[in-house]
Amino acid sequence: MKEAFGGFSLFNIVIVFVLLFAGYISMSINYSKAYNVKNEILNIIKNQGGVCTSQTPDAFKCFNFSEQISDYFKEANYRSTGVCNSDDETGWVGYNREGLLDNQNPAFCVKAIRANSNSELPNALYYQVKVFYQLDLPVIRNLFEFSIYGETARIYEPNECDVDKGGDPNSYPWCSGV
Repeated sequence: MKEAFGGFSLFNIVIVFVLLFAGYISMSINYSKAYNVKNEILNIIKNQGGVCTSQTPDAFKCFNFSEQISDYFKEANYRSTGVCNSDDETGWVGYNREGLLDNQNPAFCVKAIRANSNSELPNALYYQVKVFYQLDLPVIRNLFEFSIYGETARIYEPNECDVDKGGDPNSYPWCSGV
């Protein structure tokens, strides 16, 4: 009887270590995928010169941003979602997998931060991006949700976008509108 009980205890210990190992591998894979998604979103924002802030994709900038995000998410098979604005964080705008505004169930969040410069240089923005990933255990499924943050370098606005310098941002499609 002692040997049967000892075998059962050893079996439980092995199962626990297998679950821990599977959780670690799962977390590593999800983190790696979220990190790559974050970097690609930052590259798209940098190449576009900002983020489209209107929900109607009539401007070329909005359409191109949505199209690039949608294409990348289809290729990356990224499915995690999260919450943009928690109690201690505000100003985040959520986007779904198609690159359209969605604060209910966003795949990633973007926050535009104005970095004013002296009067000789145009104003600049930089964007922070928040991407979600989770700890998925094989049997238990979603256990914890985590976020990865990243930010772009400064993106300078042309003077046409700066109201203080006589510009009209509503007249130019490349103005960020932030």
